[in-house]
Amino acid sequence: MRINVRKLFISIAEALIIYGLIIVGYGILVIHITQTWSGDWPVDRNLPSWFTLDNFMMASFALSFFGFIWRYLKYTEPISEQT
Repeated sequence: MRINVRKLFISIAEALIIYGLIIVGYGILVIHITQTWSGDWPVDRNLPSWFTLDNFMMASFALSFFGFIWRYLKYTEPISEQT
């Protein structure tokens, strides 16, 4: 079975976009529920001190952004002619 690498990369990029934005939405929801941007949050008490929800949200947003750029660049690549 031959894997189409182009479609695989586009699928990975779309997954990064979707799941990254879901995590950002979850973080915004938690921030509004807890009414705080930083501090001792019940949702991240069991995480390491450097890995808080706001850091996780920023990383997820960056991944979704770069996934979007990657997907856009893959769609704009010229398709080579097969002879």
